[in-house]
Amino acid sequence: MPTHPPTEPAQLEAECRRLAQALALAQRDHELLGYEIHDGVVQDLAAAAMLLEGAGRQAKFASPEVAERFASGLKLLQDSIAAARRIICGATAVDFEAGGIVAALSQLVEKFRSDHALPVTFSSEVELPKLPASAQHALLRIAQESLHNAAKHSRATDVQVSLRQREGQLELVIADNGIGFDPARVPDGRFGLAGIRARAAALGADLLLDTAPNHGTRVVVLLTTPAL
Repeated sequence: MPTHPPTEPAQLEAECRRLAQALALAQRDHELLGYEIHDGVVQDLAAAAMLLEGAGRQAKFASPEVAERFASGLKLLQDSIAAARRIICGATAVDFEAGGIVAALSQLVEKFRSDHALPVTFSSEVELPKLPASAQHALLRIAQESLHNAAKHSRATDVQVSLRQREGQLELVIADNGIGFDPARVPDGRFGLAGIRARAAALGADLLLDTAPNHGTRVVVLLTTPAL
């Protein structure tokens, strides 16, 4: 059997640089897409909602039921615009200079608690980890998507986000006591879980998804920090 020489430190460093550049480019593309959606689709939808509001004030509906259906449709449109704007805000860049991933996660949890009335807490037992901004972005997006899933699907009464440093590994955990789900039965086209897996894979991190119906959900990301 032929033997392969061990990977040189310089090769590892070059690979880490390529990973950081790829993640940075992906983040930039994500942000640009958010701007395009905001300046195009969302603005057009907002204009349509304003026109419908004006028409609704002057319209004479055939019955109260028709008026109620019109109002329900308009509210659905307005709610969709608000949801799109929240998604776009989540796609914007985060400044990691001041407090790094710890401060960013704390701010994310506080925002979710306020915006979604989600009973979520954050705890950290690490000093400021020395991670590239691109890796911190990926970890933050994993936490963000996990919280979105908890807020939308879990019916949880307790959600906990934690960050730990253990023997050269950074451990990010997002856990809830909600209804859980069967990962094998997630329909195609649901990008939330796929995005979590893709970001963990891009980081070279181990991902554990511990969930089942009526079991709650734990998303665990284990990142070997020396590799970065």
